[in-house]
Amino acid sequence: MSDPVLSVDELSVDLGRTEIISNVSLTAAAGELVGLVGPNGAGKTTFLRAIQGGLQPTTGTVTVDGHDIAELSARETGRLVATVPQETRLSFSFSVEDAVAMGRNPHIGRFGTADAEDRTAVSQALDDTSLSALADRPVTELSGGERQRVLLARAFAQDTPLLLLDEPTSNLDINHAINTLDLVRSVADEGTTAVAAIHDLNLAARYCDRLVLLAEGSILAAGVPETVLTSETLESAFDAHTVVSNDPTTDSPRVTALSEHQSVDDI
Repeated sequence: MSDPVLSVDELSVDLGRTEIISNVSLTAAAGELVGLVGPNGAGKTTFLRAIQGGLQPTTGTVTVDGHDIAELSARETGRLVATVPQETRLSFSFSVEDAVAMGRNPHIGRFGTADAEDRTAVSQALDDTSLSALADRPVTELSGGERQRVLLARAFAQDTPLLLLDEPTSNLDINHAINTLDLVRSVADEGTTAVAAIHDLNLAARYCDRLVLLAEGSILAAGVPETVLTSETLESAFDAHTVVSNDPTTDSPRVTALSEHQSVDDI
């Protein structure tokens, strides 16, 4: 069995005097899509930032493709890890194509210029995200959903072994949310390792190979969606009353939240 692309070993992160992540360990193999789920404030965004080297962990290590992230420069990290942030704000009036081309920066020398390989990667990313028709449009004129696709295309163009996504569907309607996760699933199926924080439990169950349920900065449950999304674990994590059934269309777990006064017989 080959070594995992991502290996997180006993990672802890303190912000100020508050411990946000506590002794979290995780591995992810090539071609695997791992979903981070959990309530707001569980530490999902902090965890992703620590993986990409944006936060210095208090303890623990992060290894990507055999390299310790803490020992790499920003350019070296950019060749290994691409990130799709939750924030869709893009500054300045860059064209869509120019914004996507920024994903190639880690592969181009400081005084170098884009070559045929770079241009092909950008063109493919635009095609994959259905942005080719918008290539010349300023990103400042795009809708929130379109800007989210630009960030996704930029990450695809970066062509890294690890892709991190922080709530990639949070600003999208259901159609674009499905299309986005279809795209992430497709790049994972082609061999990219992807870790995505996803707030919609049903979408996470549908698209992810494994789920990691974070609560108060620690892993409460991890495994295939069927073992993680149970009424018991969801009550512990979200303090919510839920019913988990099988969706006959997607053949994946389906979570239905109930009010305090509802029972299974009411749905």
